[in-house]
Amino acid sequence: MVVKLAEFKRLKRPLLSALLTLLVIITIRNPCYALDFTLYGHNSVVWELRFDNDRLYSAGADGTLKVWNKELVPLQNITSHNSWARCIGISDKYIAVGGYKPDNTIKVYDKNTLKLIYTLKAHKGSVFALLFYKSFLISAGSDNTIIVWKDFKPLKSLKIHDGWVRKLAIYNGYLVSGDENGRLSFSALDDFKFERSFELKSQILSLHVFQNKLYVGTSDGSVYRFSLDKGQIKYEKILSFESTVQSITDDGKSLYLSVEGKVIVVNDETTGAKIVRNFDMSASEITSLQIIDKTIFVSNREGDIFKYSVDGRYLGKAPKHFLSSAKISVNENSLVIGREDGSIERYNVSNGLLIWSYKNDTPIRFVLTLGESVIAGDSSGKLLILKDGKVQSVFYNEDAFLTCALDESKKNLVYFGSRGKVFSLEDIQGRWNLRMLAIIPEEWVCSIYDSGGILYTGTNFGNVYALDKKSYNPKLIRYYPSPVVNISKLNNQIVVFHFNGTVAVFDGKVWEVQRSDVFPLYSGLVIDSQIIMGGSKLRIGNKSKEFEAFIVDLAEFRKTKNNIFASLSNGMVVQIEDSNVVRRFSSQISTISTIYADDLVICGHEDGKVSLWNYNKKQGKFELSMIFDDHTDAVKSIARYEKYIISASNDKTIKVWDSKTGKLLNILTGHIGYVWSIFVVGDILVSGGWDGKVILWNLTNFQKIKVYELPKLSITGIFAFSSDEIYLTTLEGFVVSLKKDKVTKVKISEQTLWSVDSNYSENSNPSQIKIYVAGWDGRVYVLDRELRNIRQFKGHNSTIFKIMFFNGKLFTAGTDNLIKVWRIVNDKPENIGSYSNFRQSILSVAISKTLGKLITTDGKGLISIDLEEMYR
Repeated sequence: MVVKLAEFKRLKRPLLSALLTLLVIITIRNPCYALDFTLYGHNSVVWELRFDNDRLYSAGADGTLKVWNKELVPLQNITSHNSWARCIGISDKYIAVGGYKPDNTIKVYDKNTLKLIYTLKAHKGSVFALLFYKSFLISAGSDNTIIVWKDFKPLKSLKIHDGWVRKLAIYNGYLVSGDENGRLSFSALDDFKFERSFELKSQILSLHVFQNKLYVGTSDGSVYRFSLDKGQIKYEKILSFESTVQSITDDGKSLYLSVEGKVIVVNDETTGAKIVRNFDMSASEITSLQIIDKTIFVSNREGDIFKYSVDGRYLGKAPKHFLSSAKISVNENSLVIGREDGSIERYNVSNGLLIWSYKNDTPIRFVLTLGESVIAGDSSGKLLILKDGKVQSVFYNEDAFLTCALDESKKNLVYFGSRGKVFSLEDIQGRWNLRMLAIIPEEWVCSIYDSGGILYTGTNFGNVYALDKKSYNPKLIRYYPSPVVNISKLNNQIVVFHFNGTVAVFDGKVWEVQRSDVFPLYSGLVIDSQIIMGGSKLRIGNKSKEFEAFIVDLAEFRKTKNNIFASLSNGMVVQIEDSNVVRRFSSQISTISTIYADDLVICGHEDGKVSLWNYNKKQGKFELSMIFDDHTDAVKSIARYEKYIISASNDKTIKVWDSKTGKLLNILTGHIGYVWSIFVVGDILVSGGWDGKVILWNLTNFQKIKVYELPKLSITGIFAFSSDEIYLTTLEGFVVSLKKDKVTKVKISEQTLWSVDSNYSENSNPSQIKIYVAGWDGRVYVLDRELRNIRQFKGHNSTIFKIMFFNGKLFTAGTDNLIKVWRIVNDKPENIGSYSNFRQSILSVAISKTLGKLITTDGKGLISIDLEEMYR
C-alpha cells in the first residue's frame, strides 16, 4: 500500500516504520516489467509466424504468444515473457517460445491447454531460434550457443559459432545453423557433432527446406541453394536482391521470399531460379511468411498480420492491439472512461460534459465508480483510488490488475483479479485495505462475480472457479477452451461469457451451453433476464447491431430502462437506448490534417484516425458518426468512390473502408514514402507519394494498373481529367503532366507547390480549360494543358495550402488565416470576397457541393461557412 504524504504525518512511528518496510518489499518484489494480459492483437513487431493444425501462432515484441484461426480471429493470448517473445517451436504436444534479453528463457506450454509446463534457463542471451526434433528441443541465441534439450533438460551445448545464432533447420540428417556473421554450420543429427561450415559473409536471416534443397536468405539480399550430392554438400548463389531476404517459405510448387514489404515468387528450375511474380504486401518490412491452403500469412514490424491469396489479392488482416480502446463504468450520474493511453475521464451523463480527467502513465484495464470515488487498475499493476480527478490511494501488484467486481452486500468492498491472484479492497473506517484472498497459479483472473456466499472467477484458460467466502479456496467447476471474459447472473443461474462467443448457463447442477454469432466476444451483461453481448457486434437478445469497430466493454445505465453504454475499440463510447444509439462520447480527437466534403464530411487526423461527420440542419452543427482507426500515421488525403471511403497516409498505405459499416475492406501497398495525395477519376484511383511514385489503381478489383516513377520528386497534389491525363504538383516546385506514357515536367516555382485544381467541367470549352496551382510563395499560377504559364498573381502574403475551383470561382486558403474567393475573367483575377474569422493558419479546407458550404477547421473542430456569405 502507498499512503499519501499527508496521511504519513498522522501515523505513529511504529506503524510508519512498518509501512515503510512494506513499501520497500513491494518495490523490490518485481525487478522486471509487470506482465499484462489482453485479448487484443500485437502492439509492435511480430517476429515469427507458425502454422499448426489450422492454428496460426504469432510471437511478438510485446512479449506475447497469440493464437489465431485461419480467418485471423484471435483465439487465445499468452503473456510469455517480460521482454520480447522472439521465436516459436511446435511439436505434437508442446509449444515453446523463446525470450529476448534480459529474459533469455524458453517457456514451454501444453499445446492443448496452453498452460505453462516448463521454464528453461540455460541461455545467457536472447533466444532467436527453436525447433523440435524427435524427442529433442533445440535452441539457439545471442550467446553464440546451440543447446540440445532432452526431457527439457540441457543435454548438449554446441559452441560452433562466434556470432549470434539466428536460424536453425533440419536438412538431410543435419542440424543446420546460421549466424549473424554469415557462418552456416552443419552438425550430424545422430550425435550433434559439428561436421562442416560455410562462410557466406552476410547475416543469415532465413532457412527453408524445399524439394530436398536448403535455401538460405541473407542480409545482403543473397539467396543460396544448398544440396546434398553423393554425400557432398554443394551450394551456389541463385538470386540477389537489393535488400534483406527476411523470410522464405513455399506453397508446394514455388518458393516465396520476403524482401522489405514485397513477397517474391520464385521457381527454381533446372535452368536456374526465375522470379515469376512479386507482390507488395506490407508498407513496412515483412518479418515472417507462412502459407497454408493457398493463403499467404504475412507479419511485419508494425505488428500487423495480413492474409493474401497466392495470386496477391488482399483477403484481410488481424486486429492489432486496440491502442484507442477504453473500459467503462456507469452510475446514476456519471460515466467513467479508462483508456488505453492511460487517461481516466468522468462525464456527466445528463449533459455529456467532462467533470474531470486524470492521466495515468500506463494503460487502464478496468474502471469502477463507487460513489464519488473511482477505482482503476492498470497494466503495470497499479490500483488507483481517485476522487475529483486526484489520487487518494495507490496499491501495487507484481502484474496487471485486470478485472473487478462489487461485493453483493457491502458497498465498500471490491474484488480484483490479476495473474494467479484474487484480491479484496475494503474501505474500513475511511482507510482502504488491500488483501490477497486466493491463488490460482499461472492463470489470469479475467472475470469475477459475487453471488452472495460464493465468489465466481473466470480465467484466461477458460476455467471457472467457485470460491466459498469462508475460506476462498478455489474449486474448479467448469473448463471450456476459451478465455472467460465476463460472469453474470440470469435469475438464479450463473452465466459465463467466453471469448469465442460461447455462453454457458449454470443452474447449480448442469451447464447449458450455447454458441452465439458474436466472435470475438469481449464483454457480456444480463439485464432484466436478457443476455447482452459485445464484441464483433452488439447482440441484445435476438437483435444485433454492428459498428465500425469492435465493442470491448459494456456497462448498464440503471437509471433508465433498456439503456447501456458500449465502448468501441476506436475510442468511441456510445449510449444505446432500446437498441438505438442516442449519444456518442469520443476521446479527444487529434488535429485534423485533411478534409473531404460532400453529403458527408470526412476528416483525416494527425494520429491516423478518419472521422465521419453528419450535418444536423436543425441544430446547425456537425455530429460525429464514426471513427475509422487503422492507420499508424497522419492521414493526408481522402477520396470517395461509390460505397468506399479511401484514405491515404504517411504510414505509406492507402486504406479502403465501407462508408456504411466502417469496416476496413482493403489495403493498397506499393508506396515506400508518405502517400500525400489521392484522386478518383472514373474507376481509377491515382495516388502520389513523397517517394516519387504515381500509382494507378483499378477500383473495381483494387489491382495496380500502372506505376510512374518520378525520381527526386515528391508529389503533393493531383488532378486528373482521365487516367490518360493527370496533373501533379511537387514539393520541389514542379508541375508534372502524365499523358499516357509521356511525362512532362516544368519548374514553375522555386519553392513547394502544395495544391492543384482545374476549371474543367463536362460543358467546358476545351480551349478554355485551365490548370491552377499554388504553394509556398502565395502565388497562383494559371497554366494551360500543355503546362504553359499563362498568368500568375499574388493571392496571399503567405503559403497557399489549398486551391479549389467551384461554380465558376477560385477559392484559395492560406497560412495568413484567410480564405479568398476570386472571379477569373479572361484569365484575370478579381478578388470578390474573403473570410478571416480564424485564430490560426488554414491548412485543411474543402467545399461541400451538397451542403453549399465551405468546411474548414480550427485544428480539432469543424467550421462551416455558407458559400454565398463569402463573396459579394
